[in-house]
Amino acid sequence: MTEVCREITQDEIETYARDGVVCLRQAFDPAWAEKLLPVAKRITVDHEDVGLLPTYPGRYMSRTVQEFRDFIFQSSMAEAAARVIGSETAAFFFDEMFAKAPNSTDATIWHCDRMGWPTSGVMVPSIWIPLSSISKENCLECIAESQHQDVPYWLFSPNARQMIKPDDRVSHPDGDKLRADPDNKFLQWDMEPGDMLVLHPWTLHYSHGNTDDDWRIALSIRIFGDDIRWKPRPDCLNIAGVSFDEMIEGEIPGGTLFPRLWASDGSRDGDEHYPRGFATQWRTTRRDTINEDEEFNQRLKASKS
Repeated sequence: MTEVCREITQDEIETYARDGVVCLRQAFDPAWAEKLLPVAKRITVDHEDVGLLPTYPGRYMSRTVQEFRDFIFQSSMAEAAARVIGSETAAFFFDEMFAKAPNSTDATIWHCDRMGWPTSGVMVPSIWIPLSSISKENCLECIAESQHQDVPYWLFSPNARQMIKPDDRVSHPDGDKLRADPDNKFLQWDMEPGDMLVLHPWTLHYSHGNTDDDWRIALSIRIFGDDIRWKPRPDCLNIAGVSFDEMIEGEIPGGTLFPRLWASDGSRDGDEHYPRGFATQWRTTRRDTINEDEEFNQRLKASKS
């Protein structure tokens, strides 16, 4: 049964429009987080092989793990995000999981997600969802109103790492300089299961280490809203199951890989046609051997939010 979305307030809509990020309190039933957390720990902490891609064992969980699939298709998460960004529809893009070990000092550089997506438009928010209670110190940190800065940063995607940075693209900003600027307003939140952040794709954000004695595990769900059209570039992220050849510039992403999770007219897709698994195959030992590769570890560390 699909979860009924609570009312999204005008204040929440205005906060997102102003700051480029909003914390939606109890946007979905916290029972979802309780159901997902033990599964997430098996994948990230115990390294259980559940058939995820060995190159990115923290992505596309909804392809092989029923609990994540149910959350994507049955929770009110997508509708809540669509309503707050002002979209009449929400199509699924992909899901990702980020884990910080207890008392970790690993941090992620300041960045925005904009140039990672092979699309035009701004209605492709990142929905950041902690699976347990977290304090401000362990929450994603965002700079209010940074979504208004039209800067095409050079993202640290695997594709970009194989390329020479063009002269018209700039590296992501220096964190120390950002903090020294009195005009920057930094936002963090205490969050509980059921809460979620909705981030504009141009909003600068940063991930601290983890000061807690337990793992901090968060999901990042991406959806497509009304204004999203394909616009692939060679430095974008690769998306499992769809090649750049199939991303026809100017067209709306559609098909079984991008099912409609919600629409204001009541239409939506079930999960019966969404892929289970991946188009490729690999040896069962590949996840372990790839994870031992130093370049992969550095890439994974840089991507953790």
